[in-house]
Amino acid sequence: MVDVPGMYADAVREERDALWLLVDEAGGLAKAGDLAGLRDLANRVRRRLATGDSIERTGGHLGGNMADISAALDDVYDEAFPVRNPDDPAEVLDAPWPTAHRAAMLASAVDRVGWRKPPLEPLAERAIAADDVRLLRLLVLTPLGRAGRETVVRILDALHVAGALDVEVIEKAFADDAYLGRAIGEGSPAEGATASAPAGGAVASASAGCAPAVRDYFDALAWRLTSPAEPDWDELPEVLVPRGLRFVLRALDRPHDRRMAQRFGPAGLTDDERSALVDHLRDRTAEQRRYAFELRLPAGDAEVLLPVLGLPGAEPLLRLVLATAATEAGRQDRADILAAARRAGDDGARRLLGICPSEVISAALGWNRAAVEKRVKRNALSGIAAFGLLPLADGETVLDRYLALREVAGRGPKLGPNRRHSHAAAVAVALDHLAQVAGLPDADRLEWDCEARVGTETPGDWHIGDYTVGVRLADADPVLTVSRAGRALKSVPAAVRTDSRYAHAREHQERLRDQARRMRGGMIERLVATGGTLNPDELLRLRRLPAGQAMLPALIWQDRAGTVGLLDQIDLDGPVTAAHPFLLYERRLLAHWQAEVVRLRIQQPVKQAFRELYLLTPAERDTVDVSRRFAGHTVDGKVAGQLLSGRGWSTHDRYDAYQATRPVTAGLTAALACELHGYFGGGDVIVGELRFLAAGSAVPLAEVPPVAFSEVIRDLDLVVSVAGAEPHG
Repeated sequence: MVDVPGMYADAVREERDALWLLVDEAGGLAKAGDLAGLRDLANRVRRRLATGDSIERTGGHLGGNMADISAALDDVYDEAFPVRNPDDPAEVLDAPWPTAHRAAMLASAVDRVGWRKPPLEPLAERAIAADDVRLLRLLVLTPLGRAGRETVVRILDALHVAGALDVEVIEKAFADDAYLGRAIGEGSPAEGATASAPAGGAVASASAGCAPAVRDYFDALAWRLTSPAEPDWDELPEVLVPRGLRFVLRALDRPHDRRMAQRFGPAGLTDDERSALVDHLRDRTAEQRRYAFELRLPAGDAEVLLPVLGLPGAEPLLRLVLATAATEAGRQDRADILAAARRAGDDGARRLLGICPSEVISAALGWNRAAVEKRVKRNALSGIAAFGLLPLADGETVLDRYLALREVAGRGPKLGPNRRHSHAAAVAVALDHLAQVAGLPDADRLEWDCEARVGTETPGDWHIGDYTVGVRLADADPVLTVSRAGRALKSVPAAVRTDSRYAHAREHQERLRDQARRMRGGMIERLVATGGTLNPDELLRLRRLPAGQAMLPALIWQDRAGTVGLLDQIDLDGPVTAAHPFLLYERRLLAHWQAEVVRLRIQQPVKQAFRELYLLTPAERDTVDVSRRFAGHTVDGKVAGQLLSGRGWSTHDRYDAYQATRPVTAGLTAALACELHGYFGGGDVIVGELRFLAAGSAVPLAEVPPVAFSEVIRDLDLVVSVAGAEPHG
């Protein structure tokens, strides 16, 4: 034996001894010419090698110590099942043991020389096109090669159409892939049945043609395997859920079998079967009724059981509960929740939420304040969303809750690259919820109202002795000033620091500073980066904010007549657009405004006139739908991931089609391919090709909005420049 740790050596030795006995048995069967016995023995060997208990006992080290045993079995089976016509793929596949000789012939037939498990797709295409039933069956039954899940289902469909799909083929297909049901789908529901996704996993959106036959086999197998008191769950394929009331009743009668509840509780039922279940439960105990209700929750029809639970009228609330479970931090309609709770009644709503807890619905009703606040401290996404729906506590104002959510939002940048996006999204949902609590039309209106209060609720100047203290705006920066006899002091005297009003002034200063930071890095940056537009009302509200009053006049705008200028130079009676440098370039005004910004000594809150501008290169026009501008650059994965995340990108692992993506406009996504070690942050990353996708398809670069293209290239240029791992690259 080679490379076997001491703790597994005895187990590997025992397994090898048992397998050598099977090799000897195979030799005896071959001498006797017992081909059926050899087929059965090959199945026994494969099952033994694949058994979880054997793999666990040997620590997975048996495979590396099988060369001599495999060679001996190869000799037996090559002699007992000779290939007389290597050009006939059916003859190559028609053997119970995957000998190296046959694998080589198969690899040659599919043009994959040297592959130990050659792909069967080329043969499958040929067999399906020719309706070759024998080859189709062998493609499933053979231990040689490998076929993808979708290919296997296509083979089963073809056999079903030919009337040749039998239990042997279905059993082998599921033995090779216990999750084959994901590609088969639900089949045609029984008349009156409700189609729903099973709890065991996602199903295909469209059912395969073989689904009815496969599901008949699965139903019979599921009933047979679970008839004993100790069901053989390992033999039951995954994903698929059986059909029929008998399965629900079996799960109901075995309340301590968790697997039974998961697999049989959501069994597909017809309307008549649902009615029969309701009748069956009328004479059962309250505990059994509740358990039946829980069993049917994954099936999506549990509401028919609410009357037998004593919860008539709770159907709308249950639908909302199930809808909230579908998303971790989704937007909810507070009015709908309150109306559904009123219909269920206070006692009914509490009982239902006791059976089916929902953090966000309980929050809207004000029943879990302490738990939600605790979850917010832990940055739980659903807790953050629920926090916005809590009714205002005694003495709490909308502004208090708004500022608390802004403090939560400020923790986002410290989280992981992708988590900061989901964190920001949860805060946005919470603000929408708070707007509903405040009776405002949307989160934008809430934000403007609260930010205006932050700017206007100033403590004013106050006096202590000879000192005057106040908060003044120097451009957009709030400054706390202390003066004496009209002269500004450079430091704050002790007599001022110890006064309680000083702390309030400092708090107000920090609020204004946070407001300016949010406006600069949020709205104003987005306006310039997207060439965004403000209508007169929006502009007026922003200019009422101290930060807006200081920052907006420093930007370059275009009015509805096309005039470009500062705010005091354009028409403000209509919508105004923040001028992206591409607009200035296109109008041949970029150099002019760069000179004006310098001449007038304007300090712009974000880069605008001198913002980096990127246009299509001739090479990018030639490649049509792909940019290789940064392809081949090596960057530090951790730094690159942080930079991309800070600019709205999501990073993905190496197995995704693209390793970084960012939505740039409605329906358009920037997608960057990279070579990396598992994930961003796992080491160096080699930047690859950039595409812009619409509905999953690459869009010609010439059709990408120039502003969106420039901003995406700007992001990547920053990443390559800052995170570059090649000093001379």
